[in-house]
Amino acid sequence: MPEGARVTSARLSLPRLLIVGLLALAAAFQVVRTAVATNYVATDPGIAARAWPDHPRVALARSMGEIGTAAAAGKPASPATLARVMAAARRGPLATEPFLIAGAAALSEGDAARAERLFLETRRRDPRSAAARYFLAQHYLVSGRPVEGLAEASVLTRLVTGGSSALVPGLVQYARDPGAVPHLRRMFAINPDLRERLLVELARDASNASLVIALAGGEPAGGTAAAPAWQGVLLASLIERGDTAGAYRLWQRVSGSREETPGLFNPTFARLAAPAPFNWTLASGKFGVAEPVALGGLQLIYYGRDEAKFASQLLLLAPGEYELGMQVTRDGGGSRGGASRLGWTLTCHGGGRRLLDLPLAKADAAGALAGRFTVPANCPAQLLVLGATPEEIARPEQVTIGKLQLRGAR
Repeated sequence: MPEGARVTSARLSLPRLLIVGLLALAAAFQVVRTAVATNYVATDPGIAARAWPDHPRVALARSMGEIGTAAAAGKPASPATLARVMAAARRGPLATEPFLIAGAAALSEGDAARAERLFLETRRRDPRSAAARYFLAQHYLVSGRPVEGLAEASVLTRLVTGGSSALVPGLVQYARDPGAVPHLRRMFAINPDLRERLLVELARDASNASLVIALAGGEPAGGTAAAPAWQGVLLASLIERGDTAGAYRLWQRVSGSREETPGLFNPTFARLAAPAPFNWTLASGKFGVAEPVALGGLQLIYYGRDEAKFASQLLLLAPGEYELGMQVTRDGGGSRGGASRLGWTLTCHGGGRRLLDLPLAKADAAGALAGRFTVPANCPAQLLVLGATPEEIARPEQVTIGKLQLRGAR
């Protein structure tokens, strides 16, 4: 090729090279902008919006945020926000947010059938949409379709950390419907966390006692595993209502206790599955430490600075005369002295009169300690507490309570 032709060809190729370079630069910018918009849309919508404000995902994320803010304030979304959603939906035909928004609007208007269709379409497009699963679960449960509702709820609890918490209010309402128990128990088999949350919530109302027992199924009978939380909550609800006898019957059932006459339970302070308050409630904190000892008994370390409540148990003693006895051992040997602020009290439950005040310092030279008291006829339940009161000068103390027994006075 002649030299002139080669020069002319080179000159002609310069604009083409410039165009190709600009296109490559534009493509690179588009790739970066897409990546920024996609990656930051969930974590930092502000960055995403600055990178590409018109990207469908950015516009939808921004709109969803505005809708959520308005809903929290009890206001509808603005027309501009809804228009942005529709525009983004046209540019991103696979997006699910417009269907969620339309479904929520249909629910607010009372059109449950249309809302269901929209949420089903959302789920079809994105099976991992927690919002769609949540709305469908609530809708099915409220409309009397428990099998479908519990299926959606089961998926939701696996999709979202803490998803079971959002479902509990709806499940509490559904649990009271006739025939709900077998459906819920099947769901509990694959969602044990949801089971415990629902049982605890139901147990807050003493009128749900039979329902809670039915949902719980078999109860533990003894052992050393910790009692399920719902048991303590339900017992407390019954006692607060004034049904201590009913609470004790329930406690016998869940604890496996065979004692026909209520008395002092677990005098060795062993770690048993039986829940409070008819078993010991042991507490440790900034005031000190209460720990069961291996051979039976309770070791206390009192720091001497704060009011303390180391152990308590609710009793249902019949009217009459009783004696509380024990062995008191002070750390370092001996039994007298050093325990002047530690002691037992017994009061009628519910703020009634004090029946017993027994300081540990009254133990004799051999460490034996006993105190007599009378339970009156108008005192059906009694609260036994082992506690301490601080003095002006804090002095740490360590004692062990052993051979605890409660018997009728002779």
